[in-house]
Amino acid sequence: MKVLFQIRSGFQSGAAGDSIQMQKTMIHLKELGVEGSVSSQLNANLKDFDLVHIFNCTRVPEAYGFYKNAANQKKKIVVSPIFIDMHFYYKDSPERLAAWRAENIHRREILQGSNMLLPNSQKELEWIQNILFVSTPAKIVPLGVDSLFFQGDPEWFVKKYGLKDFILCVGRLSPIKNQLSLIRAVKDLSLPLVLIGSVNNKAYALKCAGEPGGSIKYIPSLSHEELSSAYRAAKVHVQPSWFETVGLASLEAAASGTPVVITNQGAAQEYFEDKAEYVDPGDLNSIRGGILAALEKRSEKGTTEGNGISSLQSRIKENFIWEKAAQATLEAYEQVLSDNSGPVRQGTLYSQSYPL
Repeated sequence: MKVLFQIRSGFQSGAAGDSIQMQKTMIHLKELGVEGSVSSQLNANLKDFDLVHIFNCTRVPEAYGFYKNAANQKKKIVVSPIFIDMHFYYKDSPERLAAWRAENIHRREILQGSNMLLPNSQKELEWIQNILFVSTPAKIVPLGVDSLFFQGDPEWFVKKYGLKDFILCVGRLSPIKNQLSLIRAVKDLSLPLVLIGSVNNKAYALKCAGEPGGSIKYIPSLSHEELSSAYRAAKVHVQPSWFETVGLASLEAAASGTPVVITNQGAAQEYFEDKAEYVDPGDLNSIRGGILAALEKRSEKGTTEGNGISSLQSRIKENFIWEKAAQATLEAYEQVLSDNSGPVRQGTLYSQSYPL
């Protein structure tokens, strides 16, 4: 089986959850006998491929170009949408909300006209069905983590940066990731705050840097091996984003055995159940309270199983690894290729009746 993976341009220099998901899925699909190639070309020649797998419909012009090119060449199309309900995030910005809704016209055409959708959660599928009114067959393919995160050693990070038992937040510096609120929520706590990630928004990064109070260490980026050490050295990992489809960094932290505090906006509860603290990204007291609750639980006895593995760590290892994500993706490919009926490409039919 030959598959062309299509993703936004700049996915290598601007790595994010979508590019990590694509790369890890492709690596493990290769172990299952799938031959994959990656392209960001809008007019790629598809004659040698059995199907096209599009990752992320956030940047609509590119995703729509991938879709139209594949549809015109009569290729089977699978999409990992990474679709998020933006009503909450844009509630105070009518112009941005209107622009997002306008883009949804093309998002709907992409998703309704494809053969199979691979959302990362049931919540994401519900957003797609209830906001975009899409009825395309779907298979939930949860995100995963690398096995190395279960075996991290804190020693490298402690020696490199002289820090241990700190509050950690991994993710690009961006208003969506909400690090400024995190800085404000923990500034009078005795624990240092470590931010790891590239600068996605320079003005926002400068605003974070100028926030008074507290002890903050910023590290631009680390490899997965180095991150595994950082997670193990941390006392708690916090991701108070305005939204997360799930939060790959939180999954990695959980795999490392580090307590997780994460936004209540998204599908994280499908992954972490009651084994994480959920916070309101717009409420500093909620963020602070979630961190204090996680720290208190960490200090309690009986939070780990007999083998020293936390119950959350065990859950991640059992359910959310890239090998399982790749196997589920392959099953979706096989289903699509065995179905000769084809999709109903009727994406121009659209309703503006959004829930406000």
